[in-house]
Amino acid sequence: MADPVSIIVGPIVNNIIDTAASLIKGEFLAILNVEKEVKNLSSNLTAISAVLKDAEQRQLDAACGESLRDWLRKLKDVACDAEDILDTFATETFLWKRKKQVRKILAPTNLINKSSVAHKIKEISARLDVIAKQKNDFHLTESSDGGKTPNLPHTPFFVDITADVFGRESDRDELINRMLSNESDTEGDVSVIPIVGMGGLGKTTLAQLIFKDERVKNHFEFKMWVHVTVDFNFGRILKEMIEFHTEMKYSSDVPTRTLESRFLEFLAGKSFLLVLDDVWTDDYQEWEPLQNLLKQGGKGSRVLVTTRNTRVSDIMGTQPPYRLECLPEDECWSLFKKIAFKDCNSLVDTHRKELEVFGRQIVEKCNGLPLAVKAMGGVLRGNIDVNKWKQILRDSVWELEKDQNRTRPKILPALKLSYDHLPSYLKQCYAYCSIFPKAYVFDRKELVKLWMAEAFIQSSGQNSVEETGIEYFNELLMRSFFQILNIDDKVRYRMHDLIHDLAVSVSSPHCCQVKDNNSGIFSEETRHVSLLGQDVENPTLQIIERSTKLRTLLLPGESLKNLGQALDKMFHSLKYIRVLNLSSSSFSELPSSIENLKLLRYLDLSRTEIKVLPNSICNLCNLQTLKLLGCFWLFELPKDLGNLVNLRHLELDEMFWFKCEMLPPRMGNLTSLQNLHAFPVSGTSGHGIEELKNMAKLTKTLHILKLENAVNAAEAKLKEKESLQKLVLEWSGQDVNQEDEIRAERDLEDLQPHSNLKELALHHFKGSNFPLWMTDGLLQNLVRLTLSHCTKCTTLSVGQLPCLRALYIKGMLELEEWPGVQCLSLDRLHIKNCPKLRKVPDLMPNLTVLKIKKCDSLKALPMAPLMFLVLIDNLVLEDWKEGMFIAQDDQGNQVGQPKPTLISLLELKMANCPNVQALPKIFAPQKLEISGCGLITALPVPQFAQRLQHLALDSCSNGTLVRAIPGTNTLYSLVISNISNLTSFPKLPHLPGLKTLYISDCKDLTSLSEDEESLKSLSSLKLLSIQGCSKLESLPDEGLPTGLECLMIVSCPILKSLGTKDTLKSLLSLKDLYLDDCPLIQSFPEDGLPTSLLHLVIHECPLLIEQCQKEDAGSTEWPKIMHVTDQEIDSIRLPSAPDLPKKNKWTPLFGFSKGP
Repeated sequence: MADPVSIIVGPIVNNIIDTAASLIKGEFLAILNVEKEVKNLSSNLTAISAVLKDAEQRQLDAACGESLRDWLRKLKDVACDAEDILDTFATETFLWKRKKQVRKILAPTNLINKSSVAHKIKEISARLDVIAKQKNDFHLTESSDGGKTPNLPHTPFFVDITADVFGRESDRDELINRMLSNESDTEGDVSVIPIVGMGGLGKTTLAQLIFKDERVKNHFEFKMWVHVTVDFNFGRILKEMIEFHTEMKYSSDVPTRTLESRFLEFLAGKSFLLVLDDVWTDDYQEWEPLQNLLKQGGKGSRVLVTTRNTRVSDIMGTQPPYRLECLPEDECWSLFKKIAFKDCNSLVDTHRKELEVFGRQIVEKCNGLPLAVKAMGGVLRGNIDVNKWKQILRDSVWELEKDQNRTRPKILPALKLSYDHLPSYLKQCYAYCSIFPKAYVFDRKELVKLWMAEAFIQSSGQNSVEETGIEYFNELLMRSFFQILNIDDKVRYRMHDLIHDLAVSVSSPHCCQVKDNNSGIFSEETRHVSLLGQDVENPTLQIIERSTKLRTLLLPGESLKNLGQALDKMFHSLKYIRVLNLSSSSFSELPSSIENLKLLRYLDLSRTEIKVLPNSICNLCNLQTLKLLGCFWLFELPKDLGNLVNLRHLELDEMFWFKCEMLPPRMGNLTSLQNLHAFPVSGTSGHGIEELKNMAKLTKTLHILKLENAVNAAEAKLKEKESLQKLVLEWSGQDVNQEDEIRAERDLEDLQPHSNLKELALHHFKGSNFPLWMTDGLLQNLVRLTLSHCTKCTTLSVGQLPCLRALYIKGMLELEEWPGVQCLSLDRLHIKNCPKLRKVPDLMPNLTVLKIKKCDSLKALPMAPLMFLVLIDNLVLEDWKEGMFIAQDDQGNQVGQPKPTLISLLELKMANCPNVQALPKIFAPQKLEISGCGLITALPVPQFAQRLQHLALDSCSNGTLVRAIPGTNTLYSLVISNISNLTSFPKLPHLPGLKTLYISDCKDLTSLSEDEESLKSLSSLKLLSIQGCSKLESLPDEGLPTGLECLMIVSCPILKSLGTKDTLKSLLSLKDLYLDDCPLIQSFPEDGLPTSLLHLVIHECPLLIEQCQKEDAGSTEWPKIMHVTDQEIDSIRLPSAPDLPKKNKWTPLFGFSKGP
C-alpha cells in the first residue's frame, strides 16, 4: 500500500484572503467590473479556511479515504490559480496608481486586458463555488484560529554537534586510535578507514566528532572534508578539497589538471586527514585517480570514508571496515529525553513518568537509529499532552514500512510521522527544499529569501519577515529536518539524504528536479522546478516555456550552454514566476521583456557576463532580492532602480562600488532595502544625502562617500537606523581650507548613528576634532573602529567603549596624543603611518594582536598579554628595554612593576627596524620572522628551544644571525632569504623536527655545504627549495637529506651539476622534482633518479630538455626519466605522460603582507 501524501493548502488560502481584502478596498476591481467575483471568491475561501486545519489533519485517516485528499488537491489547484490572478491584480493596481500620479491616467484599460481578466476571475470563482459546496460532505470542524499562522516561540540555536550525541564515545575513541596508530603505515600508500552502516545511524556525526577532536587536530598537518554522495566526480572532489583547505572558491570550469597542480603545491609531503562523507560508488576506476593523488601525502595520512555500501569499503579500504551498530536502547532513550523534555522542567514526577512510559515505546520503534529518535523527540518537544504521545505511538504509519525479514530497520515511518505533525506553514517550506539536489549545502539566509519570494512566511509582531523565516528554519532544524555541519568552525546546513527522499515524496508533483533532460516528470500541477545535470537540451527548455504556471525556476549555469536565445520566450510565457535563478549562465544580454515577469520577487544573475541591465527591469515592482555577485562586466545600475520599492536585498561585489561612479537617482524610494554598500553624495537632484532619510530598514552596511557634497547631513537620520550594523563615512582625499574643516566637524556631529552600531569607519575626515557622540562614549555596542587618514586630528579621544575589540588607526599624520582610556575588551590594535604618535595607552589587559608600522616617534609598546606582534618600518623603536613593557606616566616615569607581558607571544614579525639590536629575553614564540633588522645578531637561548616552529630570516647582513639559530626539537619550517655575504650554507644545529627549508635570493651563496654535514644532517627534512641563488654552481657532493620528498630548484643561472652520481638516486622517498630556469644544467646525475619519483617538472632548462626527448635516439637522459609517470618538460608533453598543468614558478613569501 502506498503511503498517502498530505496536501497543504492553508497558507495559500490565507494569502489569497489577505490579498483579496486589500483589493476590495480599492477602486481597481470596480473599474474592471470583477468586484463581485472577487468578493465571492474571498467569502468562499474564508469559509473553507475555517475548516482547513481539520481537513489537513484528517486527510490521512483511513476513514476519509482518497476523497478528502482529492478535494484538497482540487482546492490547492484552484487556490494557486486564484493566487496568481489576484497577485497580478494587486501588481496592476500598484502600477496603475503610480502611473496615475505621474500621468493622471483615469482608467487601467491600457495596463490590462479587461475582458481576459474578467473571464479568468469568473472562471476561478465558478470552480471555487463547486469546491466550497463539497466541503460539507466531509463534516469538517471549524478551527477557532481560522487557520492563521501562530506566533513561533523563539527557537534557541546551537552549533555544538556534541551536545546531542549519545553512545558514540567508544566508537569515536576506537577509530581515533586506529587513525593515530602507525601500524598500518606503508611507504607510498595512504591508509583508508571505512565507516559502514545503514542510513540514519550517525556515520556523518561520528566523523564530525572525530574531525573536531583535539587529538586529531594536533596530529595532522591539515584536514579536509568532502561530501561525496552518488556522483564520485574526481574533479569536483578535488576542487572541494582545495577549497576546504585554502578557503578560496574556484570556478567550476577550472581544468582538473590545474587543480591537481594546486593541490600538490600545498600537499608537499604533509600528513593530512581527508573525510569522504557518504560515498556510494563501488567502481574502482572512479576511486583510482584520487587514490594516486593522495599517495603523495606525508606518511601517516588518513582517509576516513563513510558509506552504507560494504562494496565501497572493499574497494577503497586499506584497513578493515568499522561497522557502526545501532545505538543501544538506553542511549536512544537519553537522546530522546534530552530533546522531548527540553522545555518541560516544571513537570511533576507523576506526569513525567506517565509520558516516559509511552516515550520508551516510541523510542523502541525507532530501532536504534539516532536520526529517527531525534525526529520523534522533535515532534514531542515541549508537548506534555499524554494523548498526543499515545497518538504518535499508535499511528498507522509505523505499519506502512515494516521490514518483512527484520534484517534492516526502517527509518521512513519515524520521519514521515515527524513530517505529518509539522504545522502547515513549515510543511510547505520543507517540501520546497526538494528542488535542491542531495547533499546540497544550504545557506540559511538565502533559503529564507526564497521562502519569502514564494510567500511562505507570514511575519507578525515586531519581527521582520527575515527574522520570522529564520525562526521557521530553526524550528525545522530542531526537528532534525536539517543537519548542522560544523566541521571547520563554519556553520553549514544539509539535509540527510533520507530526509531529502521524504521531501521529494511529499512535494511531488508540485516540485521536481529535471535531471539529464528527463522532462517527463513535468505535470500541469508542477510549479517549482530546478534543472540539474549537463547540457539541458531544447526540448526541455520548450517544455519549460509551455509550463505557464511555474513559480520557481532554478537554472544552474553548468546546465545551460545556449540560454540567451531562450530567455525572451521564457519571459513572455512564465508570467507567474516568483523565483528565477540564472546564475553562472552563458548570456551577456538580458532581454527587456523581463518586465513581463511582474510577480518576480527573486532574481539571481550572479556570475553572468551581463554588461547592462535593461531599464525595464525596474518595472518589476514586486522584486525583493536582486543578486548580481560576480558580474564583473557590469559597471552601472539602471536609472529607474528607485522604482523597485519592494527591494530588500541588492547584492553586489564590493568591487562594483569602486567602478560605479554614481548610483541611480531616487534611491531613497527603496525604503525596504537592508544593505547599501556605497552611497556617493552629490548635489544633483535625487542624489543628495536626504535620500537616506526614509531608509530605516538598513541592517547590514551603509557606506556614505563624498560627504563634502552634503548640504544638510542631519537629513540622513542615521540615529533612527537602529538595525544598522556597520557605518562607513568617507570624504574625498583632497586638500581643504578652514571653512571645510568647520563644515566637516559640523556634518560629522549631525551624522550620529544609533547606539546599536557595531562597526564604524571614518575615512579622510577633514576636521580637527571628533564629535561629542564619539568622545562621550555613546557607542556602547561598538566592536570595531577604523580611523583612516584623518590628517588634521592631533588627539585621539574616543571615550569609553566597553565592547570595542578591534581598533585600526592609519595615516593620521598629525596625531600626537592618545589620552589614556581603559580599553578593557580591545584584543586587536593596528597603527600605521602615524609619524608623530609618541605613546599608546597601557591599560589594554586583553590585547593579543599588535601591529605597528611607520610610527617613527613611538618608542614604547603598551603593556599587554600579546600573542601576535608585527613591527614594520619603525625607525625610532630601539632595543627591547624593560621600559617598553611597563606602565609609564606622561613624563615617562614607571608606574608599577615590570611584567613579563611577552611570555604568551605566539608570533613576532619585525621588518626594517634598524635600531633594534636584540630580541627580548622574556618570550618564546612559535613563529618568528625578521627582515631588515641589521643590528640583531643573536637569538635568545634557551627560550627559543621551547616552542619555536617557524623561523624566517630575511635581509640580515653577513649571515651572523643564520649561524646563531639555536638547536630545538620544535622547529619544522625555516626560511632564509636575501642574506648578503653568505657564501656557504652553515652547519645548522640539531633540528630533528625540521621538515621544510627554503633558501631564496642569497646572491653570494656558492656552496650548500660549509662542512660535510651542513644539509645531510637534517634527517627529517621533507621539502628543500632553492631559488634565486645566482652564484650556486652545484649541489653538495656529500648529498642531500635521504628522507627528502620534494626538491625545488628555481632561477639558479650558473648551476651546472645536480651532485655526484648517486645524489638523487639515493633519495629513496623523493616524489616531486621541480627544475625551473637553470639554463646550464645538461644532465641528471649518472645513476639517474629514484624509482619513488612520481612528478617531474622541467622548465627553461634548454640543455637538459634537449637530452630528455623520447623521440631522439641520441637522448642521454630519457632512460633516466622514462619511469616517471607524470612529466612536464617545458611546453612539451611526453606521449607516455598524462595531462598535467603547466606550473608557475614557485616564489616563497616572507609573510609580512598578511599579518595576523
